[in-house]
Amino acid sequence: MAAEDGKKRKRHSNGVQTSKKKAAIETASASASKIKVTFSDEDSLRPLLLSTPGLTPPSIPFELYAKARSASQAGGNPKPDTHHVLLHSSKHPRLDYTAAPAVSDQYLSHYIAVFNPATSDLQITPAHHLSLRSVPRKTAPIDEDQPKKQRATYAAQREDLGKVFGTKKAQKFIASRTDNAIVKDVKGKGQKSDVQDAILESMANASAAATPQKQDADEDLLASKPIPRPNLSAETVEDVYPFHTLIPASDARLIPIKDWQDAARNNEEVMLGHRFPAFHLTPIGKGDDVLKLQALRYLALLLAFHDALTGGGRNGKKVPKKDVLLKKLGPVQEIWPEALIESVRLRFASPASGHTELPKWYLENLYTHMCALSLYIDDWRTNTTSLKEDLKMENKQISQYFVELGAKVGPPTEREREVGKLSKAQASAVRVASLKLPLEFPKARMGRRR
Repeated sequence: MAAEDGKKRKRHSNGVQTSKKKAAIETASASASKIKVTFSDEDSLRPLLLSTPGLTPPSIPFELYAKARSASQAGGNPKPDTHHVLLHSSKHPRLDYTAAPAVSDQYLSHYIAVFNPATSDLQITPAHHLSLRSVPRKTAPIDEDQPKKQRATYAAQREDLGKVFGTKKAQKFIASRTDNAIVKDVKGKGQKSDVQDAILESMANASAAATPQKQDADEDLLASKPIPRPNLSAETVEDVYPFHTLIPASDARLIPIKDWQDAARNNEEVMLGHRFPAFHLTPIGKGDDVLKLQALRYLALLLAFHDALTGGGRNGKKVPKKDVLLKKLGPVQEIWPEALIESVRLRFASPASGHTELPKWYLENLYTHMCALSLYIDDWRTNTTSLKEDLKMENKQISQYFVELGAKVGPPTEREREVGKLSKAQASAVRVASLKLPLEFPKARMGRRR
């Protein structure tokens, strides 16, 4: 109730005097200020933290593997900042466990802190962190023939190897020895059993299987050479390098031949810049073999394309720019479609250079294609003189390209010398390349022994 003067009266206390000062209470922050923190960086083994996402850690021993991050850090105990560590165990009956650093830990550091409340010491130690994974162990397939192999003697094992990998002479010897053993079979009265028949049949199959494997190896070797892809299973020489192998179908459709054919049949003069096409135009143009005329026209384009190339350094040439290339070809661009010229550039120039260069392999590929075309035009026996002079080569170099195709190169026969009206001195400088079956390719050169 308010006093009569209008002032409020203070509330009566319960008689207990309370101090307005607060007592000093030791808070957690005060006690924390007394904790002593130490960082352990001694050269000793570090603890390891292991994460097991989705796994129940097994109670099996692990083997530790450590690798230094650099050669200068090798040696000493592995530390998180100097070594990579890995745990592996194969002690589980069916699983292999591997603990490796996680990808997400590449830029992270892990530590273990141990606090001693009695002394208020907090010790911090760097630790390795690994993530545990498990994979099912691969079991070896059951070999049903294992008991038989264990019973086989050393001589029998050598005989089995000889059946599969031996030479023809060795395989023939093993087969004859088996036949003799069968004939001398007294108990069987010289008659072969089912097991003996199976042995002989397996020997025949192994010998037959060796031939296709050798042929596949030969084809792979020839595919890496800068030559047209030969048909090793050809039964006639015409099938070794057929027309569609030498000239793609897309290019053959672009090769014009009517103007050359009309000029040859009308005995009209055609200006050509190379000897080989000039000497072959009239006899082929007057004939009815359209494919040979296309091959001759394509060879003339390759010769003109070769002459337009510029020096590109050691053992290579460069393809000039498109406008420069057409200008260098001269009148050739008027008798060949531009698409055909572009196709030749894309076919023989290196893709790695953007089809602007012909390194040694690609340049030799161009040469061997021209040699194969000359063989095709001359019915697989050709005088190399004209092509040699068109390419400005020596006999040894042009002959080597024909040899790479599987052809044989030698002097002309006596009849060829008489038909060509060559003296013996002139004939000694002439080389004739001929392609015959069976093909004989040069063997791969072996490295020099050191």
